[in-house]
Amino acid sequence: MSGAPRARRLLALYGTAGAVLAVDQLIKHLVVSNLAGRPPVGVIGNFVELRYTTNSGGAFSLLTGAPLFFGVMAIVIIGGIVYASRRTQPLSMLVVLGLILGGALGNLADRLFRGDGLLRGEVVDFVKVGIWPVFNLADSCIVVGGLLLAIFLGRAEREHDQTPAGTSPGPLDPP
Repeated sequence: MSGAPRARRLLALYGTAGAVLAVDQLIKHLVVSNLAGRPPVGVIGNFVELRYTTNSGGAFSLLTGAPLFFGVMAIVIIGGIVYASRRTQPLSMLVVLGLILGGALGNLADRLFRGDGLLRGEVVDFVKVGIWPVFNLADSCIVVGGLLLAIFLGRAEREHDQTPAGTSPGPLDPP
């Protein structure tokens, strides 16, 4: 693979992940500095609020009290994305994987640096919408990335089923 396509691939994956991680951590720093110990701030009445809370569990406060489990799972997901990205096509799929990777890194950083022990930290959450549990930017990127990944893979599977054998590689096939 030549330098320019490789650089575009690396930028699509790691540039997206780095941007998500940087913005996520910046916002979390601002939330801790400005909202901790204060009442929620209404953005759209009380339907959309900014509020400071922490979560030792997974998305939507599942399995609260199991930060080690979620820390280890984040490491496994990160490793899987890095491994799968070596063969992933097209660039749009790498951006999607970058969203998931950046979100996983953002929440992993919280578990590493916002607690009493290795992978025992709590994730900072700050957005409350309606009846949904409080979430953060990293969670949003993971969910949106996961939905886009499912759509892309579903589309690729349908195209593969309709394409004669050997004529077009799928999104995860080697170039």
